Amino acid sequence: MKNKFYIFLSVLLFLGVAGFCFAHLPRIVYTQTGDVTIEGPENSQAFYDELTDAPKNYLISSEKDFILYLNLLVPAINGDSRYSANIFLVKDGVEEKVAFVDGQTDFTWQEYYEEFGRDYYYKGPEFEQKLSAGNYKIEIFSYANKGKYVLAVGKNEVFPILETVKVFWTLPMLKMQFFKTSVVEFAFTIFGKIAIGVLGLILLLIAFLIFISSVIKSFKDRKPKMLLLTSSGMSGSREYIMAILPKPAEDIRVAHIITASKYKEDNRIGVERNRQIMIESGFNVEEIDIEGKNYEQLLKKLSEFDIIFVNGGNTFYLLKHMRACNFKKIMKKLFRKGIIYIGESAGSIVAGKNIEIAKWLGDENIVHMSYLNFSGLNFVPFNIMVHFDLERGEIIKKKIPNPKKRKNLKIITDQQAIFVLGKEITFVGSGEVVDPQSL
Repeated sequence: MKNKFYIFLSVLLFLGVAGFCFAHLPRIVYTQTGDVTIEGPENSQAFYDELTDAPKNYLISSEKDFILYLNLLVPAINGDSRYSANIFLVKDGVEEKVAFVDGQTDFTWQEYYEEFGRDYYYKGPEFEQKLSAGNYKIEIFSYANKGKYVLAVGKNEVFPILETVKVFWTLPMLKMQFFKTSVVEFAFTIFGKIAIGVLGLILLLIAFLIFISSVIKSFKDRKPKMLLLTSSGMSGSREYIMAILPKPAEDIRVAHIITASKYKEDNRIGVERNRQIMIESGFNVEEIDIEGKNYEQLLKKLSEFDIIFVNGGNTFYLLKHMRACNFKKIMKKLFRKGIIYIGESAGSIVAGKNIEIAKWLGDENIVHMSYLNFSGLNFVPFNIMVHFDLERGEIIKKKIPNPKKRKNLKIITDQQAIFVLGKEITFVGSGEVVDPQSL
């Protein structure tokens, strides 16, 4: 099947290189001095040449009998020049004429337009004869021995892949040098159209490879998602926060999201406590309220920081405004840059799958969020119970009586935190890790 396709493609490419014999591989020899050797004389080839005050000789050496086909043509730009050929058998240094192809005496040259190459010719005499193995010389001459001509040889259409490729720079050279026309003419030929198509495909392929390379690079450069989910923020988890810093604290910029604390004035105490500890630790801190900010504004702003610290407060109020600015999408982009998310209390709860736990802990649903709309940001594949103690253990047992249904719940005390790096989840802090299914 592949061979059939290749044959079809080859015929398509070369059909009309020289319309006088279906397809001929072009050979530029007008730049060559001395005799020209013809390899594979039965294979179709077209020699583009020019006489300069003397005949031109073409040499053939064959170890077996072969059929010699010749055809002489003259490009129309050469005027009414006419050419002939003598064919000699060369043996032991002696030349014996075996044929004379007369294109000058009585032969009428025919006007010929080769539509595929878009070139005009005068088509001259043809010669075809079976010759014995041996050495031969073909002498091309005219009365003046000046001017351009084309010698077509052979009828077997054989197009090796390298020869096929060469055609695409041989033909433009012929247009410019031999036919003295603009190389733009090549673009209007079937070969030019194929070349432009192939070039277009190559450019598309290059663009595709560049795109794939950029995608691969972006994946390689993409940092694993990093979160630290705490109950009591800096006061209970400072040492763990310091442990995950990518650089010295004085080089760290922290976006302190205080939106959840706005509902109650009492919550400002926690905000100030976190802020003071961060400043004492050497961080560069900037308070940010996400309420009223849109996606573009907040993405641009938060991209300037190394840590996004989301303070505690009212979980429902916080999640409402996170949704309004598409905070989830913003953090997905920031995670890829290696920016760390640190949550405190409500800031930790919203990172989970569902925020219903906030209601269990006494958070007031001040924004009247529907129970059916309690989905969290899904940064982690579990729900988080913060500020755990024995009383909250009883709440869990009451709300989720079946221990098997508590498998998607993680529990942390005020002295504990959950560190997430990619898909790895680690508990840090003091005290025993509480298994919700064992309550």
